[in-house]
Amino acid sequence: MAEVPESFSMNPEQIAQMQNKHNPLTKYMRQPAIYIKLPSQGNYWLQGSLEMPVSGELPVMPMSTKDEIALNTPDALMNGQAVVDVIHSCVPNIKNAWAIPITDLDTILIGIRIASYGERMEYRSTCPSCENTDDYEVDLRMFMDMPVDISGYLTPFEYKGMQIYLRPNDYESVNLQNLEQFEQQRMLTLINNTDIDEAEKQQRFYSIFKTMTSYTVKNVSGTILKIVTPEGETVTDSDFIEDFVTNSERQLFDQVKKKVDLVNQGIPDKSVKHTCQECNHEYTSPFTFDQASFFEYAS
Repeated sequence: MAEVPESFSMNPEQIAQMQNKHNPLTKYMRQPAIYIKLPSQGNYWLQGSLEMPVSGELPVMPMSTKDEIALNTPDALMNGQAVVDVIHSCVPNIKNAWAIPITDLDTILIGIRIASYGERMEYRSTCPSCENTDDYEVDLRMFMDMPVDISGYLTPFEYKGMQIYLRPNDYESVNLQNLEQFEQQRMLTLINNTDIDEAEKQQRFYSIFKTMTSYTVKNVSGTILKIVTPEGETVTDSDFIEDFVTNSERQLFDQVKKKVDLVNQGIPDKSVKHTCQECNHEYTSPFTFDQASFFEYAS
């Protein structure tokens, strides 16, 4: 390898001068456009993953050009990395976006969209009566202003004398589960379309079923924050909790699901009312956050 010419090397003084240089364009760079409050109020975050300001409101900056390019990369969108990178870029107080409680994710994404493109967003909806498709505009602030109550996570439910406390799943767990479900569905379709004998097909189906069951167990155990035994011992180790869920009766799964459903009643549905421009039929449609289109700019 050729040696670097001496004229290109910098001594410690020159390096210090470079580091101390002030970019006169700094004041024209991105600045926080809005401030958001998290439904979780900073609870249930992994330690070190969030720096909560004293005000309790997170500053949100508009997306950069680099962020918009990242959100147009299909593979990065698929595995969630693009969303994580954009959150880190636009909400610097979030240090580990994978650890975001799922109850906070929509608020953060809507905040980034508002900071980048404004409060109003155009989208299309199809009338369930006549199947006519109309263009609408929604004010995203209505979703930010919806009251969210997740205080149900603070109270445990009882199972065999134990007190079981739950928590919302984090973005990483939900994303991994979605990826696995997508992959298993792809494999099911592939198997059904493949000319293999019935015994081999059943064996592959069983393998997929075992994998999906494993992810279901992980999903359930991931929602358990801690377990307090009748003897007063508190168990928080995730491996112990997963082992407990794996080897417990179906009733545990049912009670966890029932408790989660009860807590979710405090999270309002994000839906929008429409009147079809073709047949005047009034209907309500859920407002979903498809990340591939949610951050598309519509002028």
